[in-house]
Amino acid sequence: MLYSDLCSFYGRIEELSGRLEMTDQLVELYRITPLELIETVVRLTKGEIRPGYEGLEMGVAEKLVLKALYMVTMLPVEEIEEERVRKGDIGSAAEILVGKKRQTSLFHEPLTVTRVFTSLTRIASVEGRSSQDLKLKLIAELLHDSTPMEAKYLTRTVCQKMRLGIADMTQIDALSYHNTPGIDELGDFLVHNGLPLDDGLVQAVRKHLATAMSTLAETRTLIKEKGMEKDVVRSMTERVQKIRSVVQENRETIVRAYNIHPDLGYIASLLASGGIGNMGHINVTPGIPLRAMLGERLPSISGIMEKMGGKVALEYKYDGLRVQAHITDMGKNVILFSRQLENITDQFPDVAGYLGSMFKGQDCILEGECVPVESGTGRMLPFQVISQRRGRKYDLEDKIEEVPVILVLFDCLYLNGSEYIGKPYLERRDAIRQAIPDLSERMDTGSGLALSRMEIMTDADEGENFFLVALDDGCEGVMAKSVGEGSIYQAGNRGWLWIKYKKDYHSELMDTMDLVIIGAYHGSGRRGGTFGAFLMAAYDSDDDVFRTICKLGSGFNDRHLEELPALLTELQVPGGQNPKVDTRMEPDVYIIPSIVLEVKAAEITFSPVHTCAWGYLKDNAGLALRFPRFTGRIRDDKGPYDATTVREVIGLYGQQIKSL
Repeated sequence: MLYSDLCSFYGRIEELSGRLEMTDQLVELYRITPLELIETVVRLTKGEIRPGYEGLEMGVAEKLVLKALYMVTMLPVEEIEEERVRKGDIGSAAEILVGKKRQTSLFHEPLTVTRVFTSLTRIASVEGRSSQDLKLKLIAELLHDSTPMEAKYLTRTVCQKMRLGIADMTQIDALSYHNTPGIDELGDFLVHNGLPLDDGLVQAVRKHLATAMSTLAETRTLIKEKGMEKDVVRSMTERVQKIRSVVQENRETIVRAYNIHPDLGYIASLLASGGIGNMGHINVTPGIPLRAMLGERLPSISGIMEKMGGKVALEYKYDGLRVQAHITDMGKNVILFSRQLENITDQFPDVAGYLGSMFKGQDCILEGECVPVESGTGRMLPFQVISQRRGRKYDLEDKIEEVPVILVLFDCLYLNGSEYIGKPYLERRDAIRQAIPDLSERMDTGSGLALSRMEIMTDADEGENFFLVALDDGCEGVMAKSVGEGSIYQAGNRGWLWIKYKKDYHSELMDTMDLVIIGAYHGSGRRGGTFGAFLMAAYDSDDDVFRTICKLGSGFNDRHLEELPALLTELQVPGGQNPKVDTRMEPDVYIIPSIVLEVKAAEITFSPVHTCAWGYLKDNAGLALRFPRFTGRIRDDKGPYDATTVREVIGLYGQQIKSL
């Protein structure tokens, strides 16, 4: 398969804004991809060589790519740099620069998908003193044989800035359609019922049914236009409905597999080799992180009690960094993953050491919250303190002593060869003590580990008192957890088995929101020369798009206003709006959705300009935040797709109305 074929699809996808249209392009791409290359194509489309949790990155800066472009094009260095600055995107610049090649080699070998992926793997894997020289050589070799369009996506992949806007769930939708049999049989059914083979309808129906955008009514109309008998149309409609149902079932099956093994390349390879049935072979495995279970929210303990049937486990909600710990080889090997499935073991070697020394068993997967504490007293400190440990490569030992942490464990997902995600909550909690027998609820800096404080409650007043004690102890609230037989761990899902109740409910809006920066406005006066405000959005998971909810300019100090522009420099969208964003407001600079900020506000109101839940509760109006304010917390533990969703905003608005 030629790499140019893959890039042609990328070019078409990049022009689209809707999730369904993108899904259709991916379905068509998978259809023409040889089975043995499906995994490779899925990985390249994600812009990765290996799954993110393995931590294998290209390690290539744009400067090295610019150097490779000079070697290939022999254009003046100044011209190459000017083009990069003008386009604001290394890929678009490379496309133009390669199109201006001064020298054309007599030896030009078309790029294949296999060759590109093999070279990219070498680029990511090479280490050592001369690694940059070898990376430069490999990049230049690929660019030498590339067309301008291929150069665009090659350089983006190397710099890990694909910018296609394809979320993992969009790829899952496409894989669901691609792995649903029966479309060809529908075409055969039409032939057997009198439709001539040379009629284009057979091919049209097959393609139509494989298209996510098409509706059942459109398909039926397509058939009826050919004047077929009513009973044939009815039978055909029933078959179409069945296929649509199978597509949805297959999607749910793939999502379940993805939630416990979040590697789309691996999943695609299993589908290619054995279809949907192979998803049953995916199990919880130490070393491979699961996607985190999330909770809903309610504004009162009494409401939570009612929702959960009158009996709940109330657990401290610690203000820290969520960690999933994988322990193997009887404690000799420990890997720590963040909520975003990033391997953070090197940033918390002390925590890994505590787990390895105190674990009793063969292997285990535990979840907990890494909480910064005051040395000596064990008093919990604000979440922001732990950010001093994140991403640090130097002076880590000093920071470990300066910012000690305690891993507070609250769940067990796997123990000694057995999955625990399908077991009730209380049984999973007992398993934590089996894994680490010496664990207690006391915040002891000496051991570095603790069990989350929890009490079973049947009385709302007692629950409210427990909540107030949690606040006094330094927590941000409590998490209510179901204790029934069905209280399983729902990896990757947000549901009513867990309900959070935070201190924010006692002031202003009933909760803070985690919103995504999608635009910025230039500042003036004291903020001159930097950004003065940001256009914020919630994530619409149904349509895979970010919808605006407020313009945020309050709560920023001088340090924030210095840090944020630096973070946003490489995320600016050249030439206008990002297709993944739905906005009626026009910022000075559009930003690729990436940075998540925690925001509080006075209330949620209707707005004629913001697009969050547009037309859902009121015609020609969306929902917006009144008096939004930045809390000072940059949620680097969350990605844009983990942000507050439009559905959550609608729910918070409903709770606000009830409280009034």
